[in-house]
Amino acid sequence: MRKHMSRRMALLGLCTGLTLLAQSAGATAVFAAPKRYARVAAEIDYGPQATSYLGFGRKAYAQAVADAKNMAIHINDFLDAPSEASLADARQAWRDARPAYSRTETLRFVNSPIDQPGSAEIPPGPELRINAWPVNEAVMDSVRGAPGSGLIGDSVSLDEALLIASNQARDEADVTLGWHAIEFLLWGQDFNAEGPGQRSYKEFLPGDAQNDRRRRYLKLVTSILVRDLESVAEEWSAAGSYSAFIEKEAPVEVVGRLLHGAASLAAIELYGERMTVALDSRSQEDEHSCFSDNTLADLSGNLEGIRWLLMGRYDDQNLGSSVLELVEWRDPTLAGRLLAALDDASAQLAKLDQPFDQIILLPDNDPLRAQAERTAESMRQVAVQLKAVAERLGIDIVVPGV
Repeated sequence: MRKHMSRRMALLGLCTGLTLLAQSAGATAVFAAPKRYARVAAEIDYGPQATSYLGFGRKAYAQAVADAKNMAIHINDFLDAPSEASLADARQAWRDARPAYSRTETLRFVNSPIDQPGSAEIPPGPELRINAWPVNEAVMDSVRGAPGSGLIGDSVSLDEALLIASNQARDEADVTLGWHAIEFLLWGQDFNAEGPGQRSYKEFLPGDAQNDRRRRYLKLVTSILVRDLESVAEEWSAAGSYSAFIEKEAPVEVVGRLLHGAASLAAIELYGERMTVALDSRSQEDEHSCFSDNTLADLSGNLEGIRWLLMGRYDDQNLGSSVLELVEWRDPTLAGRLLAALDDASAQLAKLDQPFDQIILLPDNDPLRAQAERTAESMRQVAVQLKAVAERLGIDIVVPGV
């Protein structure tokens, strides 16, 4: 069971600066960036890179939607015929859907559709409904020591409005929606020292009142996730209002968004929230995907998203001129340092060969814990190089801790 986790947002002051910047955006300019990025008048044409940014966003969110829909099919198949095999399929579909979403997270932190602040007419972006964590499991379902707890144990009618209204209603850990709510329902609490949670498929067999509520909850929360992702993907599409906003924006400002989002993901989330917080607290529940032990794969997907965005590609598809090409033309040495930082982060992460929730419990002198600390620092170094790239291009980004 989770307690209030405001300390996560304060660690090393990593998030404070961006939070204040985001709050400064005018209510009528929903997608306005937290700041203007160009320090001086643009000396070169950033238009091709701005076009690649849009292309990446469209591809990334379209794939995230497709993979989430595939997960929903497997979850519905499991609910139609609960068994060990169908639960295993649903869990694997959740794992398979995570990389595509993880790659989109480099597009956050700039008031894009996923996290724009909203206005009197437009609701805020749905990021907190999609990927909020950590999770106070007892808000949703029974937990060890508290049987019959949560919305599933209650007698109130379960519907989408209730789940949405309950999400983080009293505390940021009171998560009722998104990837990690689905994760908890599929795996249950993780008391397994050698692997993820071990919820039984029998808890989804129909005919029992609490099981039936759990079945309904899983179906509802999956449907909401798919719909929220579709809403973000639509904003990025050629007909979307965010697409129209970006096409009117000065290209140098679009490249500023690209660099700001990538550096913020690397420093605030990968280095800070998703690695350093857990290493510092030694709490397994500070792990990002703590029920499924999927955290290392999540980190890999995040890094891949940063790399692909900078290279102007999605998977093996070339999206056009890239920021990396621009930096190679402007400063080949700096481009080499950026690539080296990305390569090092990937290499350091690959050396973590145990579940992250076990690594964080290791003593300070354990080599694998030291490796995790090196991996966290390698993430921050990616942000350091991205900040240097921005400065070389005459772009001012603000990334606390870098």
